[in-house]
Amino acid sequence: MFSLAGLTGRLQPHSVDDTPSYVNYSFDSLDAVLRDTRTPGYPFMIRSIMSLVGVGAIPWVQIALHAVASWTLWIELRRWRVALAAASAAALAVALGCTFMDHVSTIATDAPGASIGVMSAVAMMRWARLGQTARAAIPIAVLALLAISFRPAYLALAPWMVLVGLVLRYAPITRDSVKHRFGWMVAPAIVAVGLISWIGLRGWGVGDFGILPFGHQNLAGITIQLVSDDELIATEGRAGELAAEIIRWRDAKIDEGFRFTDGDPASTMTIEGRWNDLIYQTVTPAAMKLHGTDTITNHNAIAELNRDIIKRYPLRYVKWIAMAARRAAWASTADIVMHPIFLLAIGLAVCWQTFRLLTASPIIPAGFEPGLAMLFLVGLSYFVVQIGFVILTSPPLGRFADAAAIFIPAWIAARVVTAFTPVR
Repeated sequence: MFSLAGLTGRLQPHSVDDTPSYVNYSFDSLDAVLRDTRTPGYPFMIRSIMSLVGVGAIPWVQIALHAVASWTLWIELRRWRVALAAASAAALAVALGCTFMDHVSTIATDAPGASIGVMSAVAMMRWARLGQTARAAIPIAVLALLAISFRPAYLALAPWMVLVGLVLRYAPITRDSVKHRFGWMVAPAIVAVGLISWIGLRGWGVGDFGILPFGHQNLAGITIQLVSDDELIATEGRAGELAAEIIRWRDAKIDEGFRFTDGDPASTMTIEGRWNDLIYQTVTPAAMKLHGTDTITNHNAIAELNRDIIKRYPLRYVKWIAMAARRAAWASTADIVMHPIFLLAIGLAVCWQTFRLLTASPIIPAGFEPGLAMLFLVGLSYFVVQIGFVILTSPPLGRFADAAAIFIPAWIAARVVTAFTPVR
């Protein structure tokens, strides 16, 4: 992985729009931490790296973290008695997948969050293999909380572990090996205690009972596109003042020459294209103009506007979710196919399969393998729940969808290798 990263220029730190909010995160006081729009996990990691060895080491650490995540998957699949070639193919698909190729050198939470998410899913597979004991559930919870501390989008791990835990409690593949009847409840309970403690600390410290004063900014980038200007300006009260200010900021930006994405306003691609610009060019500055720089006050005002729009036009919001789900499925498939390594592998697999069929060489039929079945169950549910959580507030951009779909290429790779293994 380090060699490939070096050859492709991924050992040099890469900054994006989100980078300053992590690099400049303030640990000066508890109040500053509790008011920040970022969770402290990733800022603490990069602050430590920068203090010890410098910013140039961040990609190296993120590559190492991703390598560990891939290695843990390989180890777990082997313990599920998955063949060496199939387990190696799955681990390589995770190691060199879209997240690695696109984000491993970026100073943002995309790559490290995905790596920790992979380890939490692997811990779920381990828990199922060990009989669903309470002790084996602890690593799932710890890794899930760590992932959330890096990237709040991984809050989806909380409902995911409840869903998968219940399925594995009664699924034929694991039902007969259960050693702890209520083992599936342990990890969600630990995560719930951790989240409630953090929310309680924020409520006590800054009077805001929430994970962060962030999230409704993202949602506003969608909701204000679901209504016309006349419908937006019809909002009443404090939310109406913000709606009017947003329109003023947008029009001022257009007068200055700023171009928002062109296209059909109802199109998923148009909404996605305008989303980020509307948040940071209109919604955020408009809220700051009315309510100052306090993150909590701003967030609450934006939340009030979102609630009003969704309450008045609930079917439009439901339609958005359906459109975004379709977009996520399409985008994830496209990213997998367009990935240079995956595309080459798919091409070689097609050629090899054709050759084997033409030469009548024996091929093992697709049979049931517990390890690969577990990878499929965990990987597919991981994708569905994560994407379902993301599209509630944001478009399913590649950096969200690729991380959610990280196990799908792994399962495909393992199945392809298994199918092409000759009978001995």
